[in-house]
Amino acid sequence: MNWTDKEAPKTAMAILNRVSGVTLWEEMIRDRRKFCLEECEKNKVVNMLRPKCTERRYLDVLLLKQESKKNMPMFCYSQRVKGLLRSFQEGEMMIPDVYVYIEDYWKIIHEKQTTTLRSASDFLKRSISRGKEVLPMGSVDQLMETHLLRDQIFILWPKLELCLINAQETSIHSIAMFRSISKTLAESYGLEVNLNIEGNFIELMFLNLTLKDSVIVEEVLQNYSAFTGFSGTEIWAEVSLPTGLEEEELDFKVKDLIIIFRTLVEAIEISEGEEGDQTSVESVTGISQVVTEKERDSKL
Repeated sequence: MNWTDKEAPKTAMAILNRVSGVTLWEEMIRDRRKFCLEECEKNKVVNMLRPKCTERRYLDVLLLKQESKKNMPMFCYSQRVKGLLRSFQEGEMMIPDVYVYIEDYWKIIHEKQTTTLRSASDFLKRSISRGKEVLPMGSVDQLMETHLLRDQIFILWPKLELCLINAQETSIHSIAMFRSISKTLAESYGLEVNLNIEGNFIELMFLNLTLKDSVIVEEVLQNYSAFTGFSGTEIWAEVSLPTGLEEEELDFKVKDLIIIFRTLVEAIEISEGEEGDQTSVESVTGISQVVTEKERDSKL
């Protein structure tokens, strides 16, 4: 399934149905809008401390439906943005699989920026005010941008002015989405990967690797069924994306793709020239990330 800017909200709504579970949609049937406005939005103490819907998921529904801001519960939305900003400033894991407006995403990750940054190319010319981190970025077009920051995937739809924060349980139903996230992860881990695509079947061929002992490599790759083999300087993996949203048994999530890259990193050696100034560190997500000694010192 190839997303267009018009199809994205409809597709994302179907995916959100799985991410959020049945409870959200039962609540929607019970006139969630009226409940939200009368029981939660007007009581600001309740809204701040004990919102009526788990993790403010009703906001995701409205954002994906492209509800106008005048019809959005903006106080509730402001509490989501504040919570995400606080998590980012404190170096904590952001709430997974939630949506915000792109302009608020830029403000969250670059909170001292005086003017709103709207394009990834502008952003990449600057450093993040906290941590001086590099932001690997996947393929960019008018439809989608993918960023990796602090081992968390962020997906942006510029035409829709929406950003998906910390994508994990979100399903991948688009070749373009798969390609974009793969490129971002490959850039982050310093890997070379070719994608061979036939329909919704994708083979990932990781090239020019320095593998550990073959016994170790085999043991590592056996931990995840996506891997199909290795030889010399290459490792292969295979993935099948669903051809339709009804194929739940083939559901492939963002976190599943991250696991492929994380597992592969465990099977390779750091080259001798890099061993002295690179360290493998564990993030709060448990995903390995390679950082240079200079970058590590700048974070201390």
